[in-house]
Amino acid sequence: MKKNKLDVLLSFILNNSKYKKKIYDRFQIDSRKVEKNQVFLSLDDNRTKNLKNIDNAIKNNASAIVTPLKISRKDIKTIIPFLIIEDLKDIYYKIYLDIIKEHNSKTKIIGITGTNGKTSTTLLLANALHNTKKKVAIISSEGIGFYSKLKENNYTTPTIDIIYKFYDKFLSLNCDYIIIECSSQGLHQGRLKGISFDYSIITNIYSDHLDYHKTIKRYINSKLLILDQSKVAFINYQSPILKKIDFSKYKKTKIKYILHDKDHIESINKLHKDYIRDNDKKFHISSLLFTKSIMSAEGIKESIIKNSISNLKEVEGRRNILHTKKKGTFIIDYAHTNQSYADIYEDFNTDKPITTLFGCGGDRDKTKRKITGRIVDKYSSRIFITEDNCRSEEFNLIAKDILRGIKKKSKCIIEKSRKNALKRLITQSRRHDMNFILGKGNESYIIRGKQKIRHNDMKYIMEMIKKV
Repeated sequence: MKKNKLDVLLSFILNNSKYKKKIYDRFQIDSRKVEKNQVFLSLDDNRTKNLKNIDNAIKNNASAIVTPLKISRKDIKTIIPFLIIEDLKDIYYKIYLDIIKEHNSKTKIIGITGTNGKTSTTLLLANALHNTKKKVAIISSEGIGFYSKLKENNYTTPTIDIIYKFYDKFLSLNCDYIIIECSSQGLHQGRLKGISFDYSIITNIYSDHLDYHKTIKRYINSKLLILDQSKVAFINYQSPILKKIDFSKYKKTKIKYILHDKDHIESINKLHKDYIRDNDKKFHISSLLFTKSIMSAEGIKESIIKNSISNLKEVEGRRNILHTKKKGTFIIDYAHTNQSYADIYEDFNTDKPITTLFGCGGDRDKTKRKITGRIVDKYSSRIFITEDNCRSEEFNLIAKDILRGIKKKSKCIIEKSRKNALKRLITQSRRHDMNFILGKGNESYIIRGKQKIRHNDMKYIMEMIKKV
């Protein structure tokens, strides 16, 4: 009987690797992580990169190679076995799926994507379900693990091997829900391939990550890939781009909306008032509605939902409010897109003098810097422009791009060091000031060139205020 390609691949891996309990530990898709007696699957479509990765894997003592490209011994200069499977990318993920199917689990899988609010929605939904005594696991930019004990994660959406290994682990520990934060790059690169979401959420779509996707159309299409993997999808109807999309082509996905009609929109303040007891907790209304919608779809009683949402904790680095007696109020938020800047000023509508401290990331979409500057200028009486993650760009050039959007340059203070900028902000702040500190939230480092410098806005501000 003729073997199919998946059987051929499995057989090759088993015959050319050292025995381990899980088959996914017997192969590697990242050449830098290859260990002795592991088979390397070289997935890159670019021939030069593919051969470079193979060479790196061989140096790391790979026991065998699988590639989709036509290669010869002359290309790889080694005697170790190699296998050519032209559609390798379309089949290798099924190895992970076979392991997941073994669990025969009733765990519900939830995927959350969007330009703004996906991390907040992920954590708030996890918190709400946890409040109903459910066992909830998370894979997100805030970390990986069971709510609320998360281990650091370097990606919004990790690579497919990491995702499936944790997926397998969570199922083996009888998890009730797994919530995965799905970035546009993660969806586009197939890091979530094969995962079937019981529910998905698209929080909104605005222009972002054009440094990677190049056009807004490609960015939108990457986000919408989640729908092909979802049984039920919740969509924010008030997101202008989402409102224009014809969802009827997604025949296998049941589409549901939040903020769909006028009555719903008029009731959002009442929802926040009825469900949130603490006025200092400023959750984005769409995050609350998505959370409520998923819980309702799961058949959880209204009284339990209300109690659960009313006991939500603040998401660290997201709309955190810090009141002081002599130095005014501080709002710390991760806002990093033009829309998230506009939203936070609108939601914290105030007559108090506003100071904003912010920067823009290096090696990212440069076009939004001027627009961000324009939004900050509109609402702020004083502005601190400082570093965010400059990466390989010069801070002065980033600041120059931002200044193009600011009419009254005299109200701007340029200070590269974020610590120094925060220190100056706190020193100059007065009792009735409202200070917005945007861009970093609860992140624990600043990227400057190839350096990762330890810094956390929340912790640093708390330390400075205590000293004052």
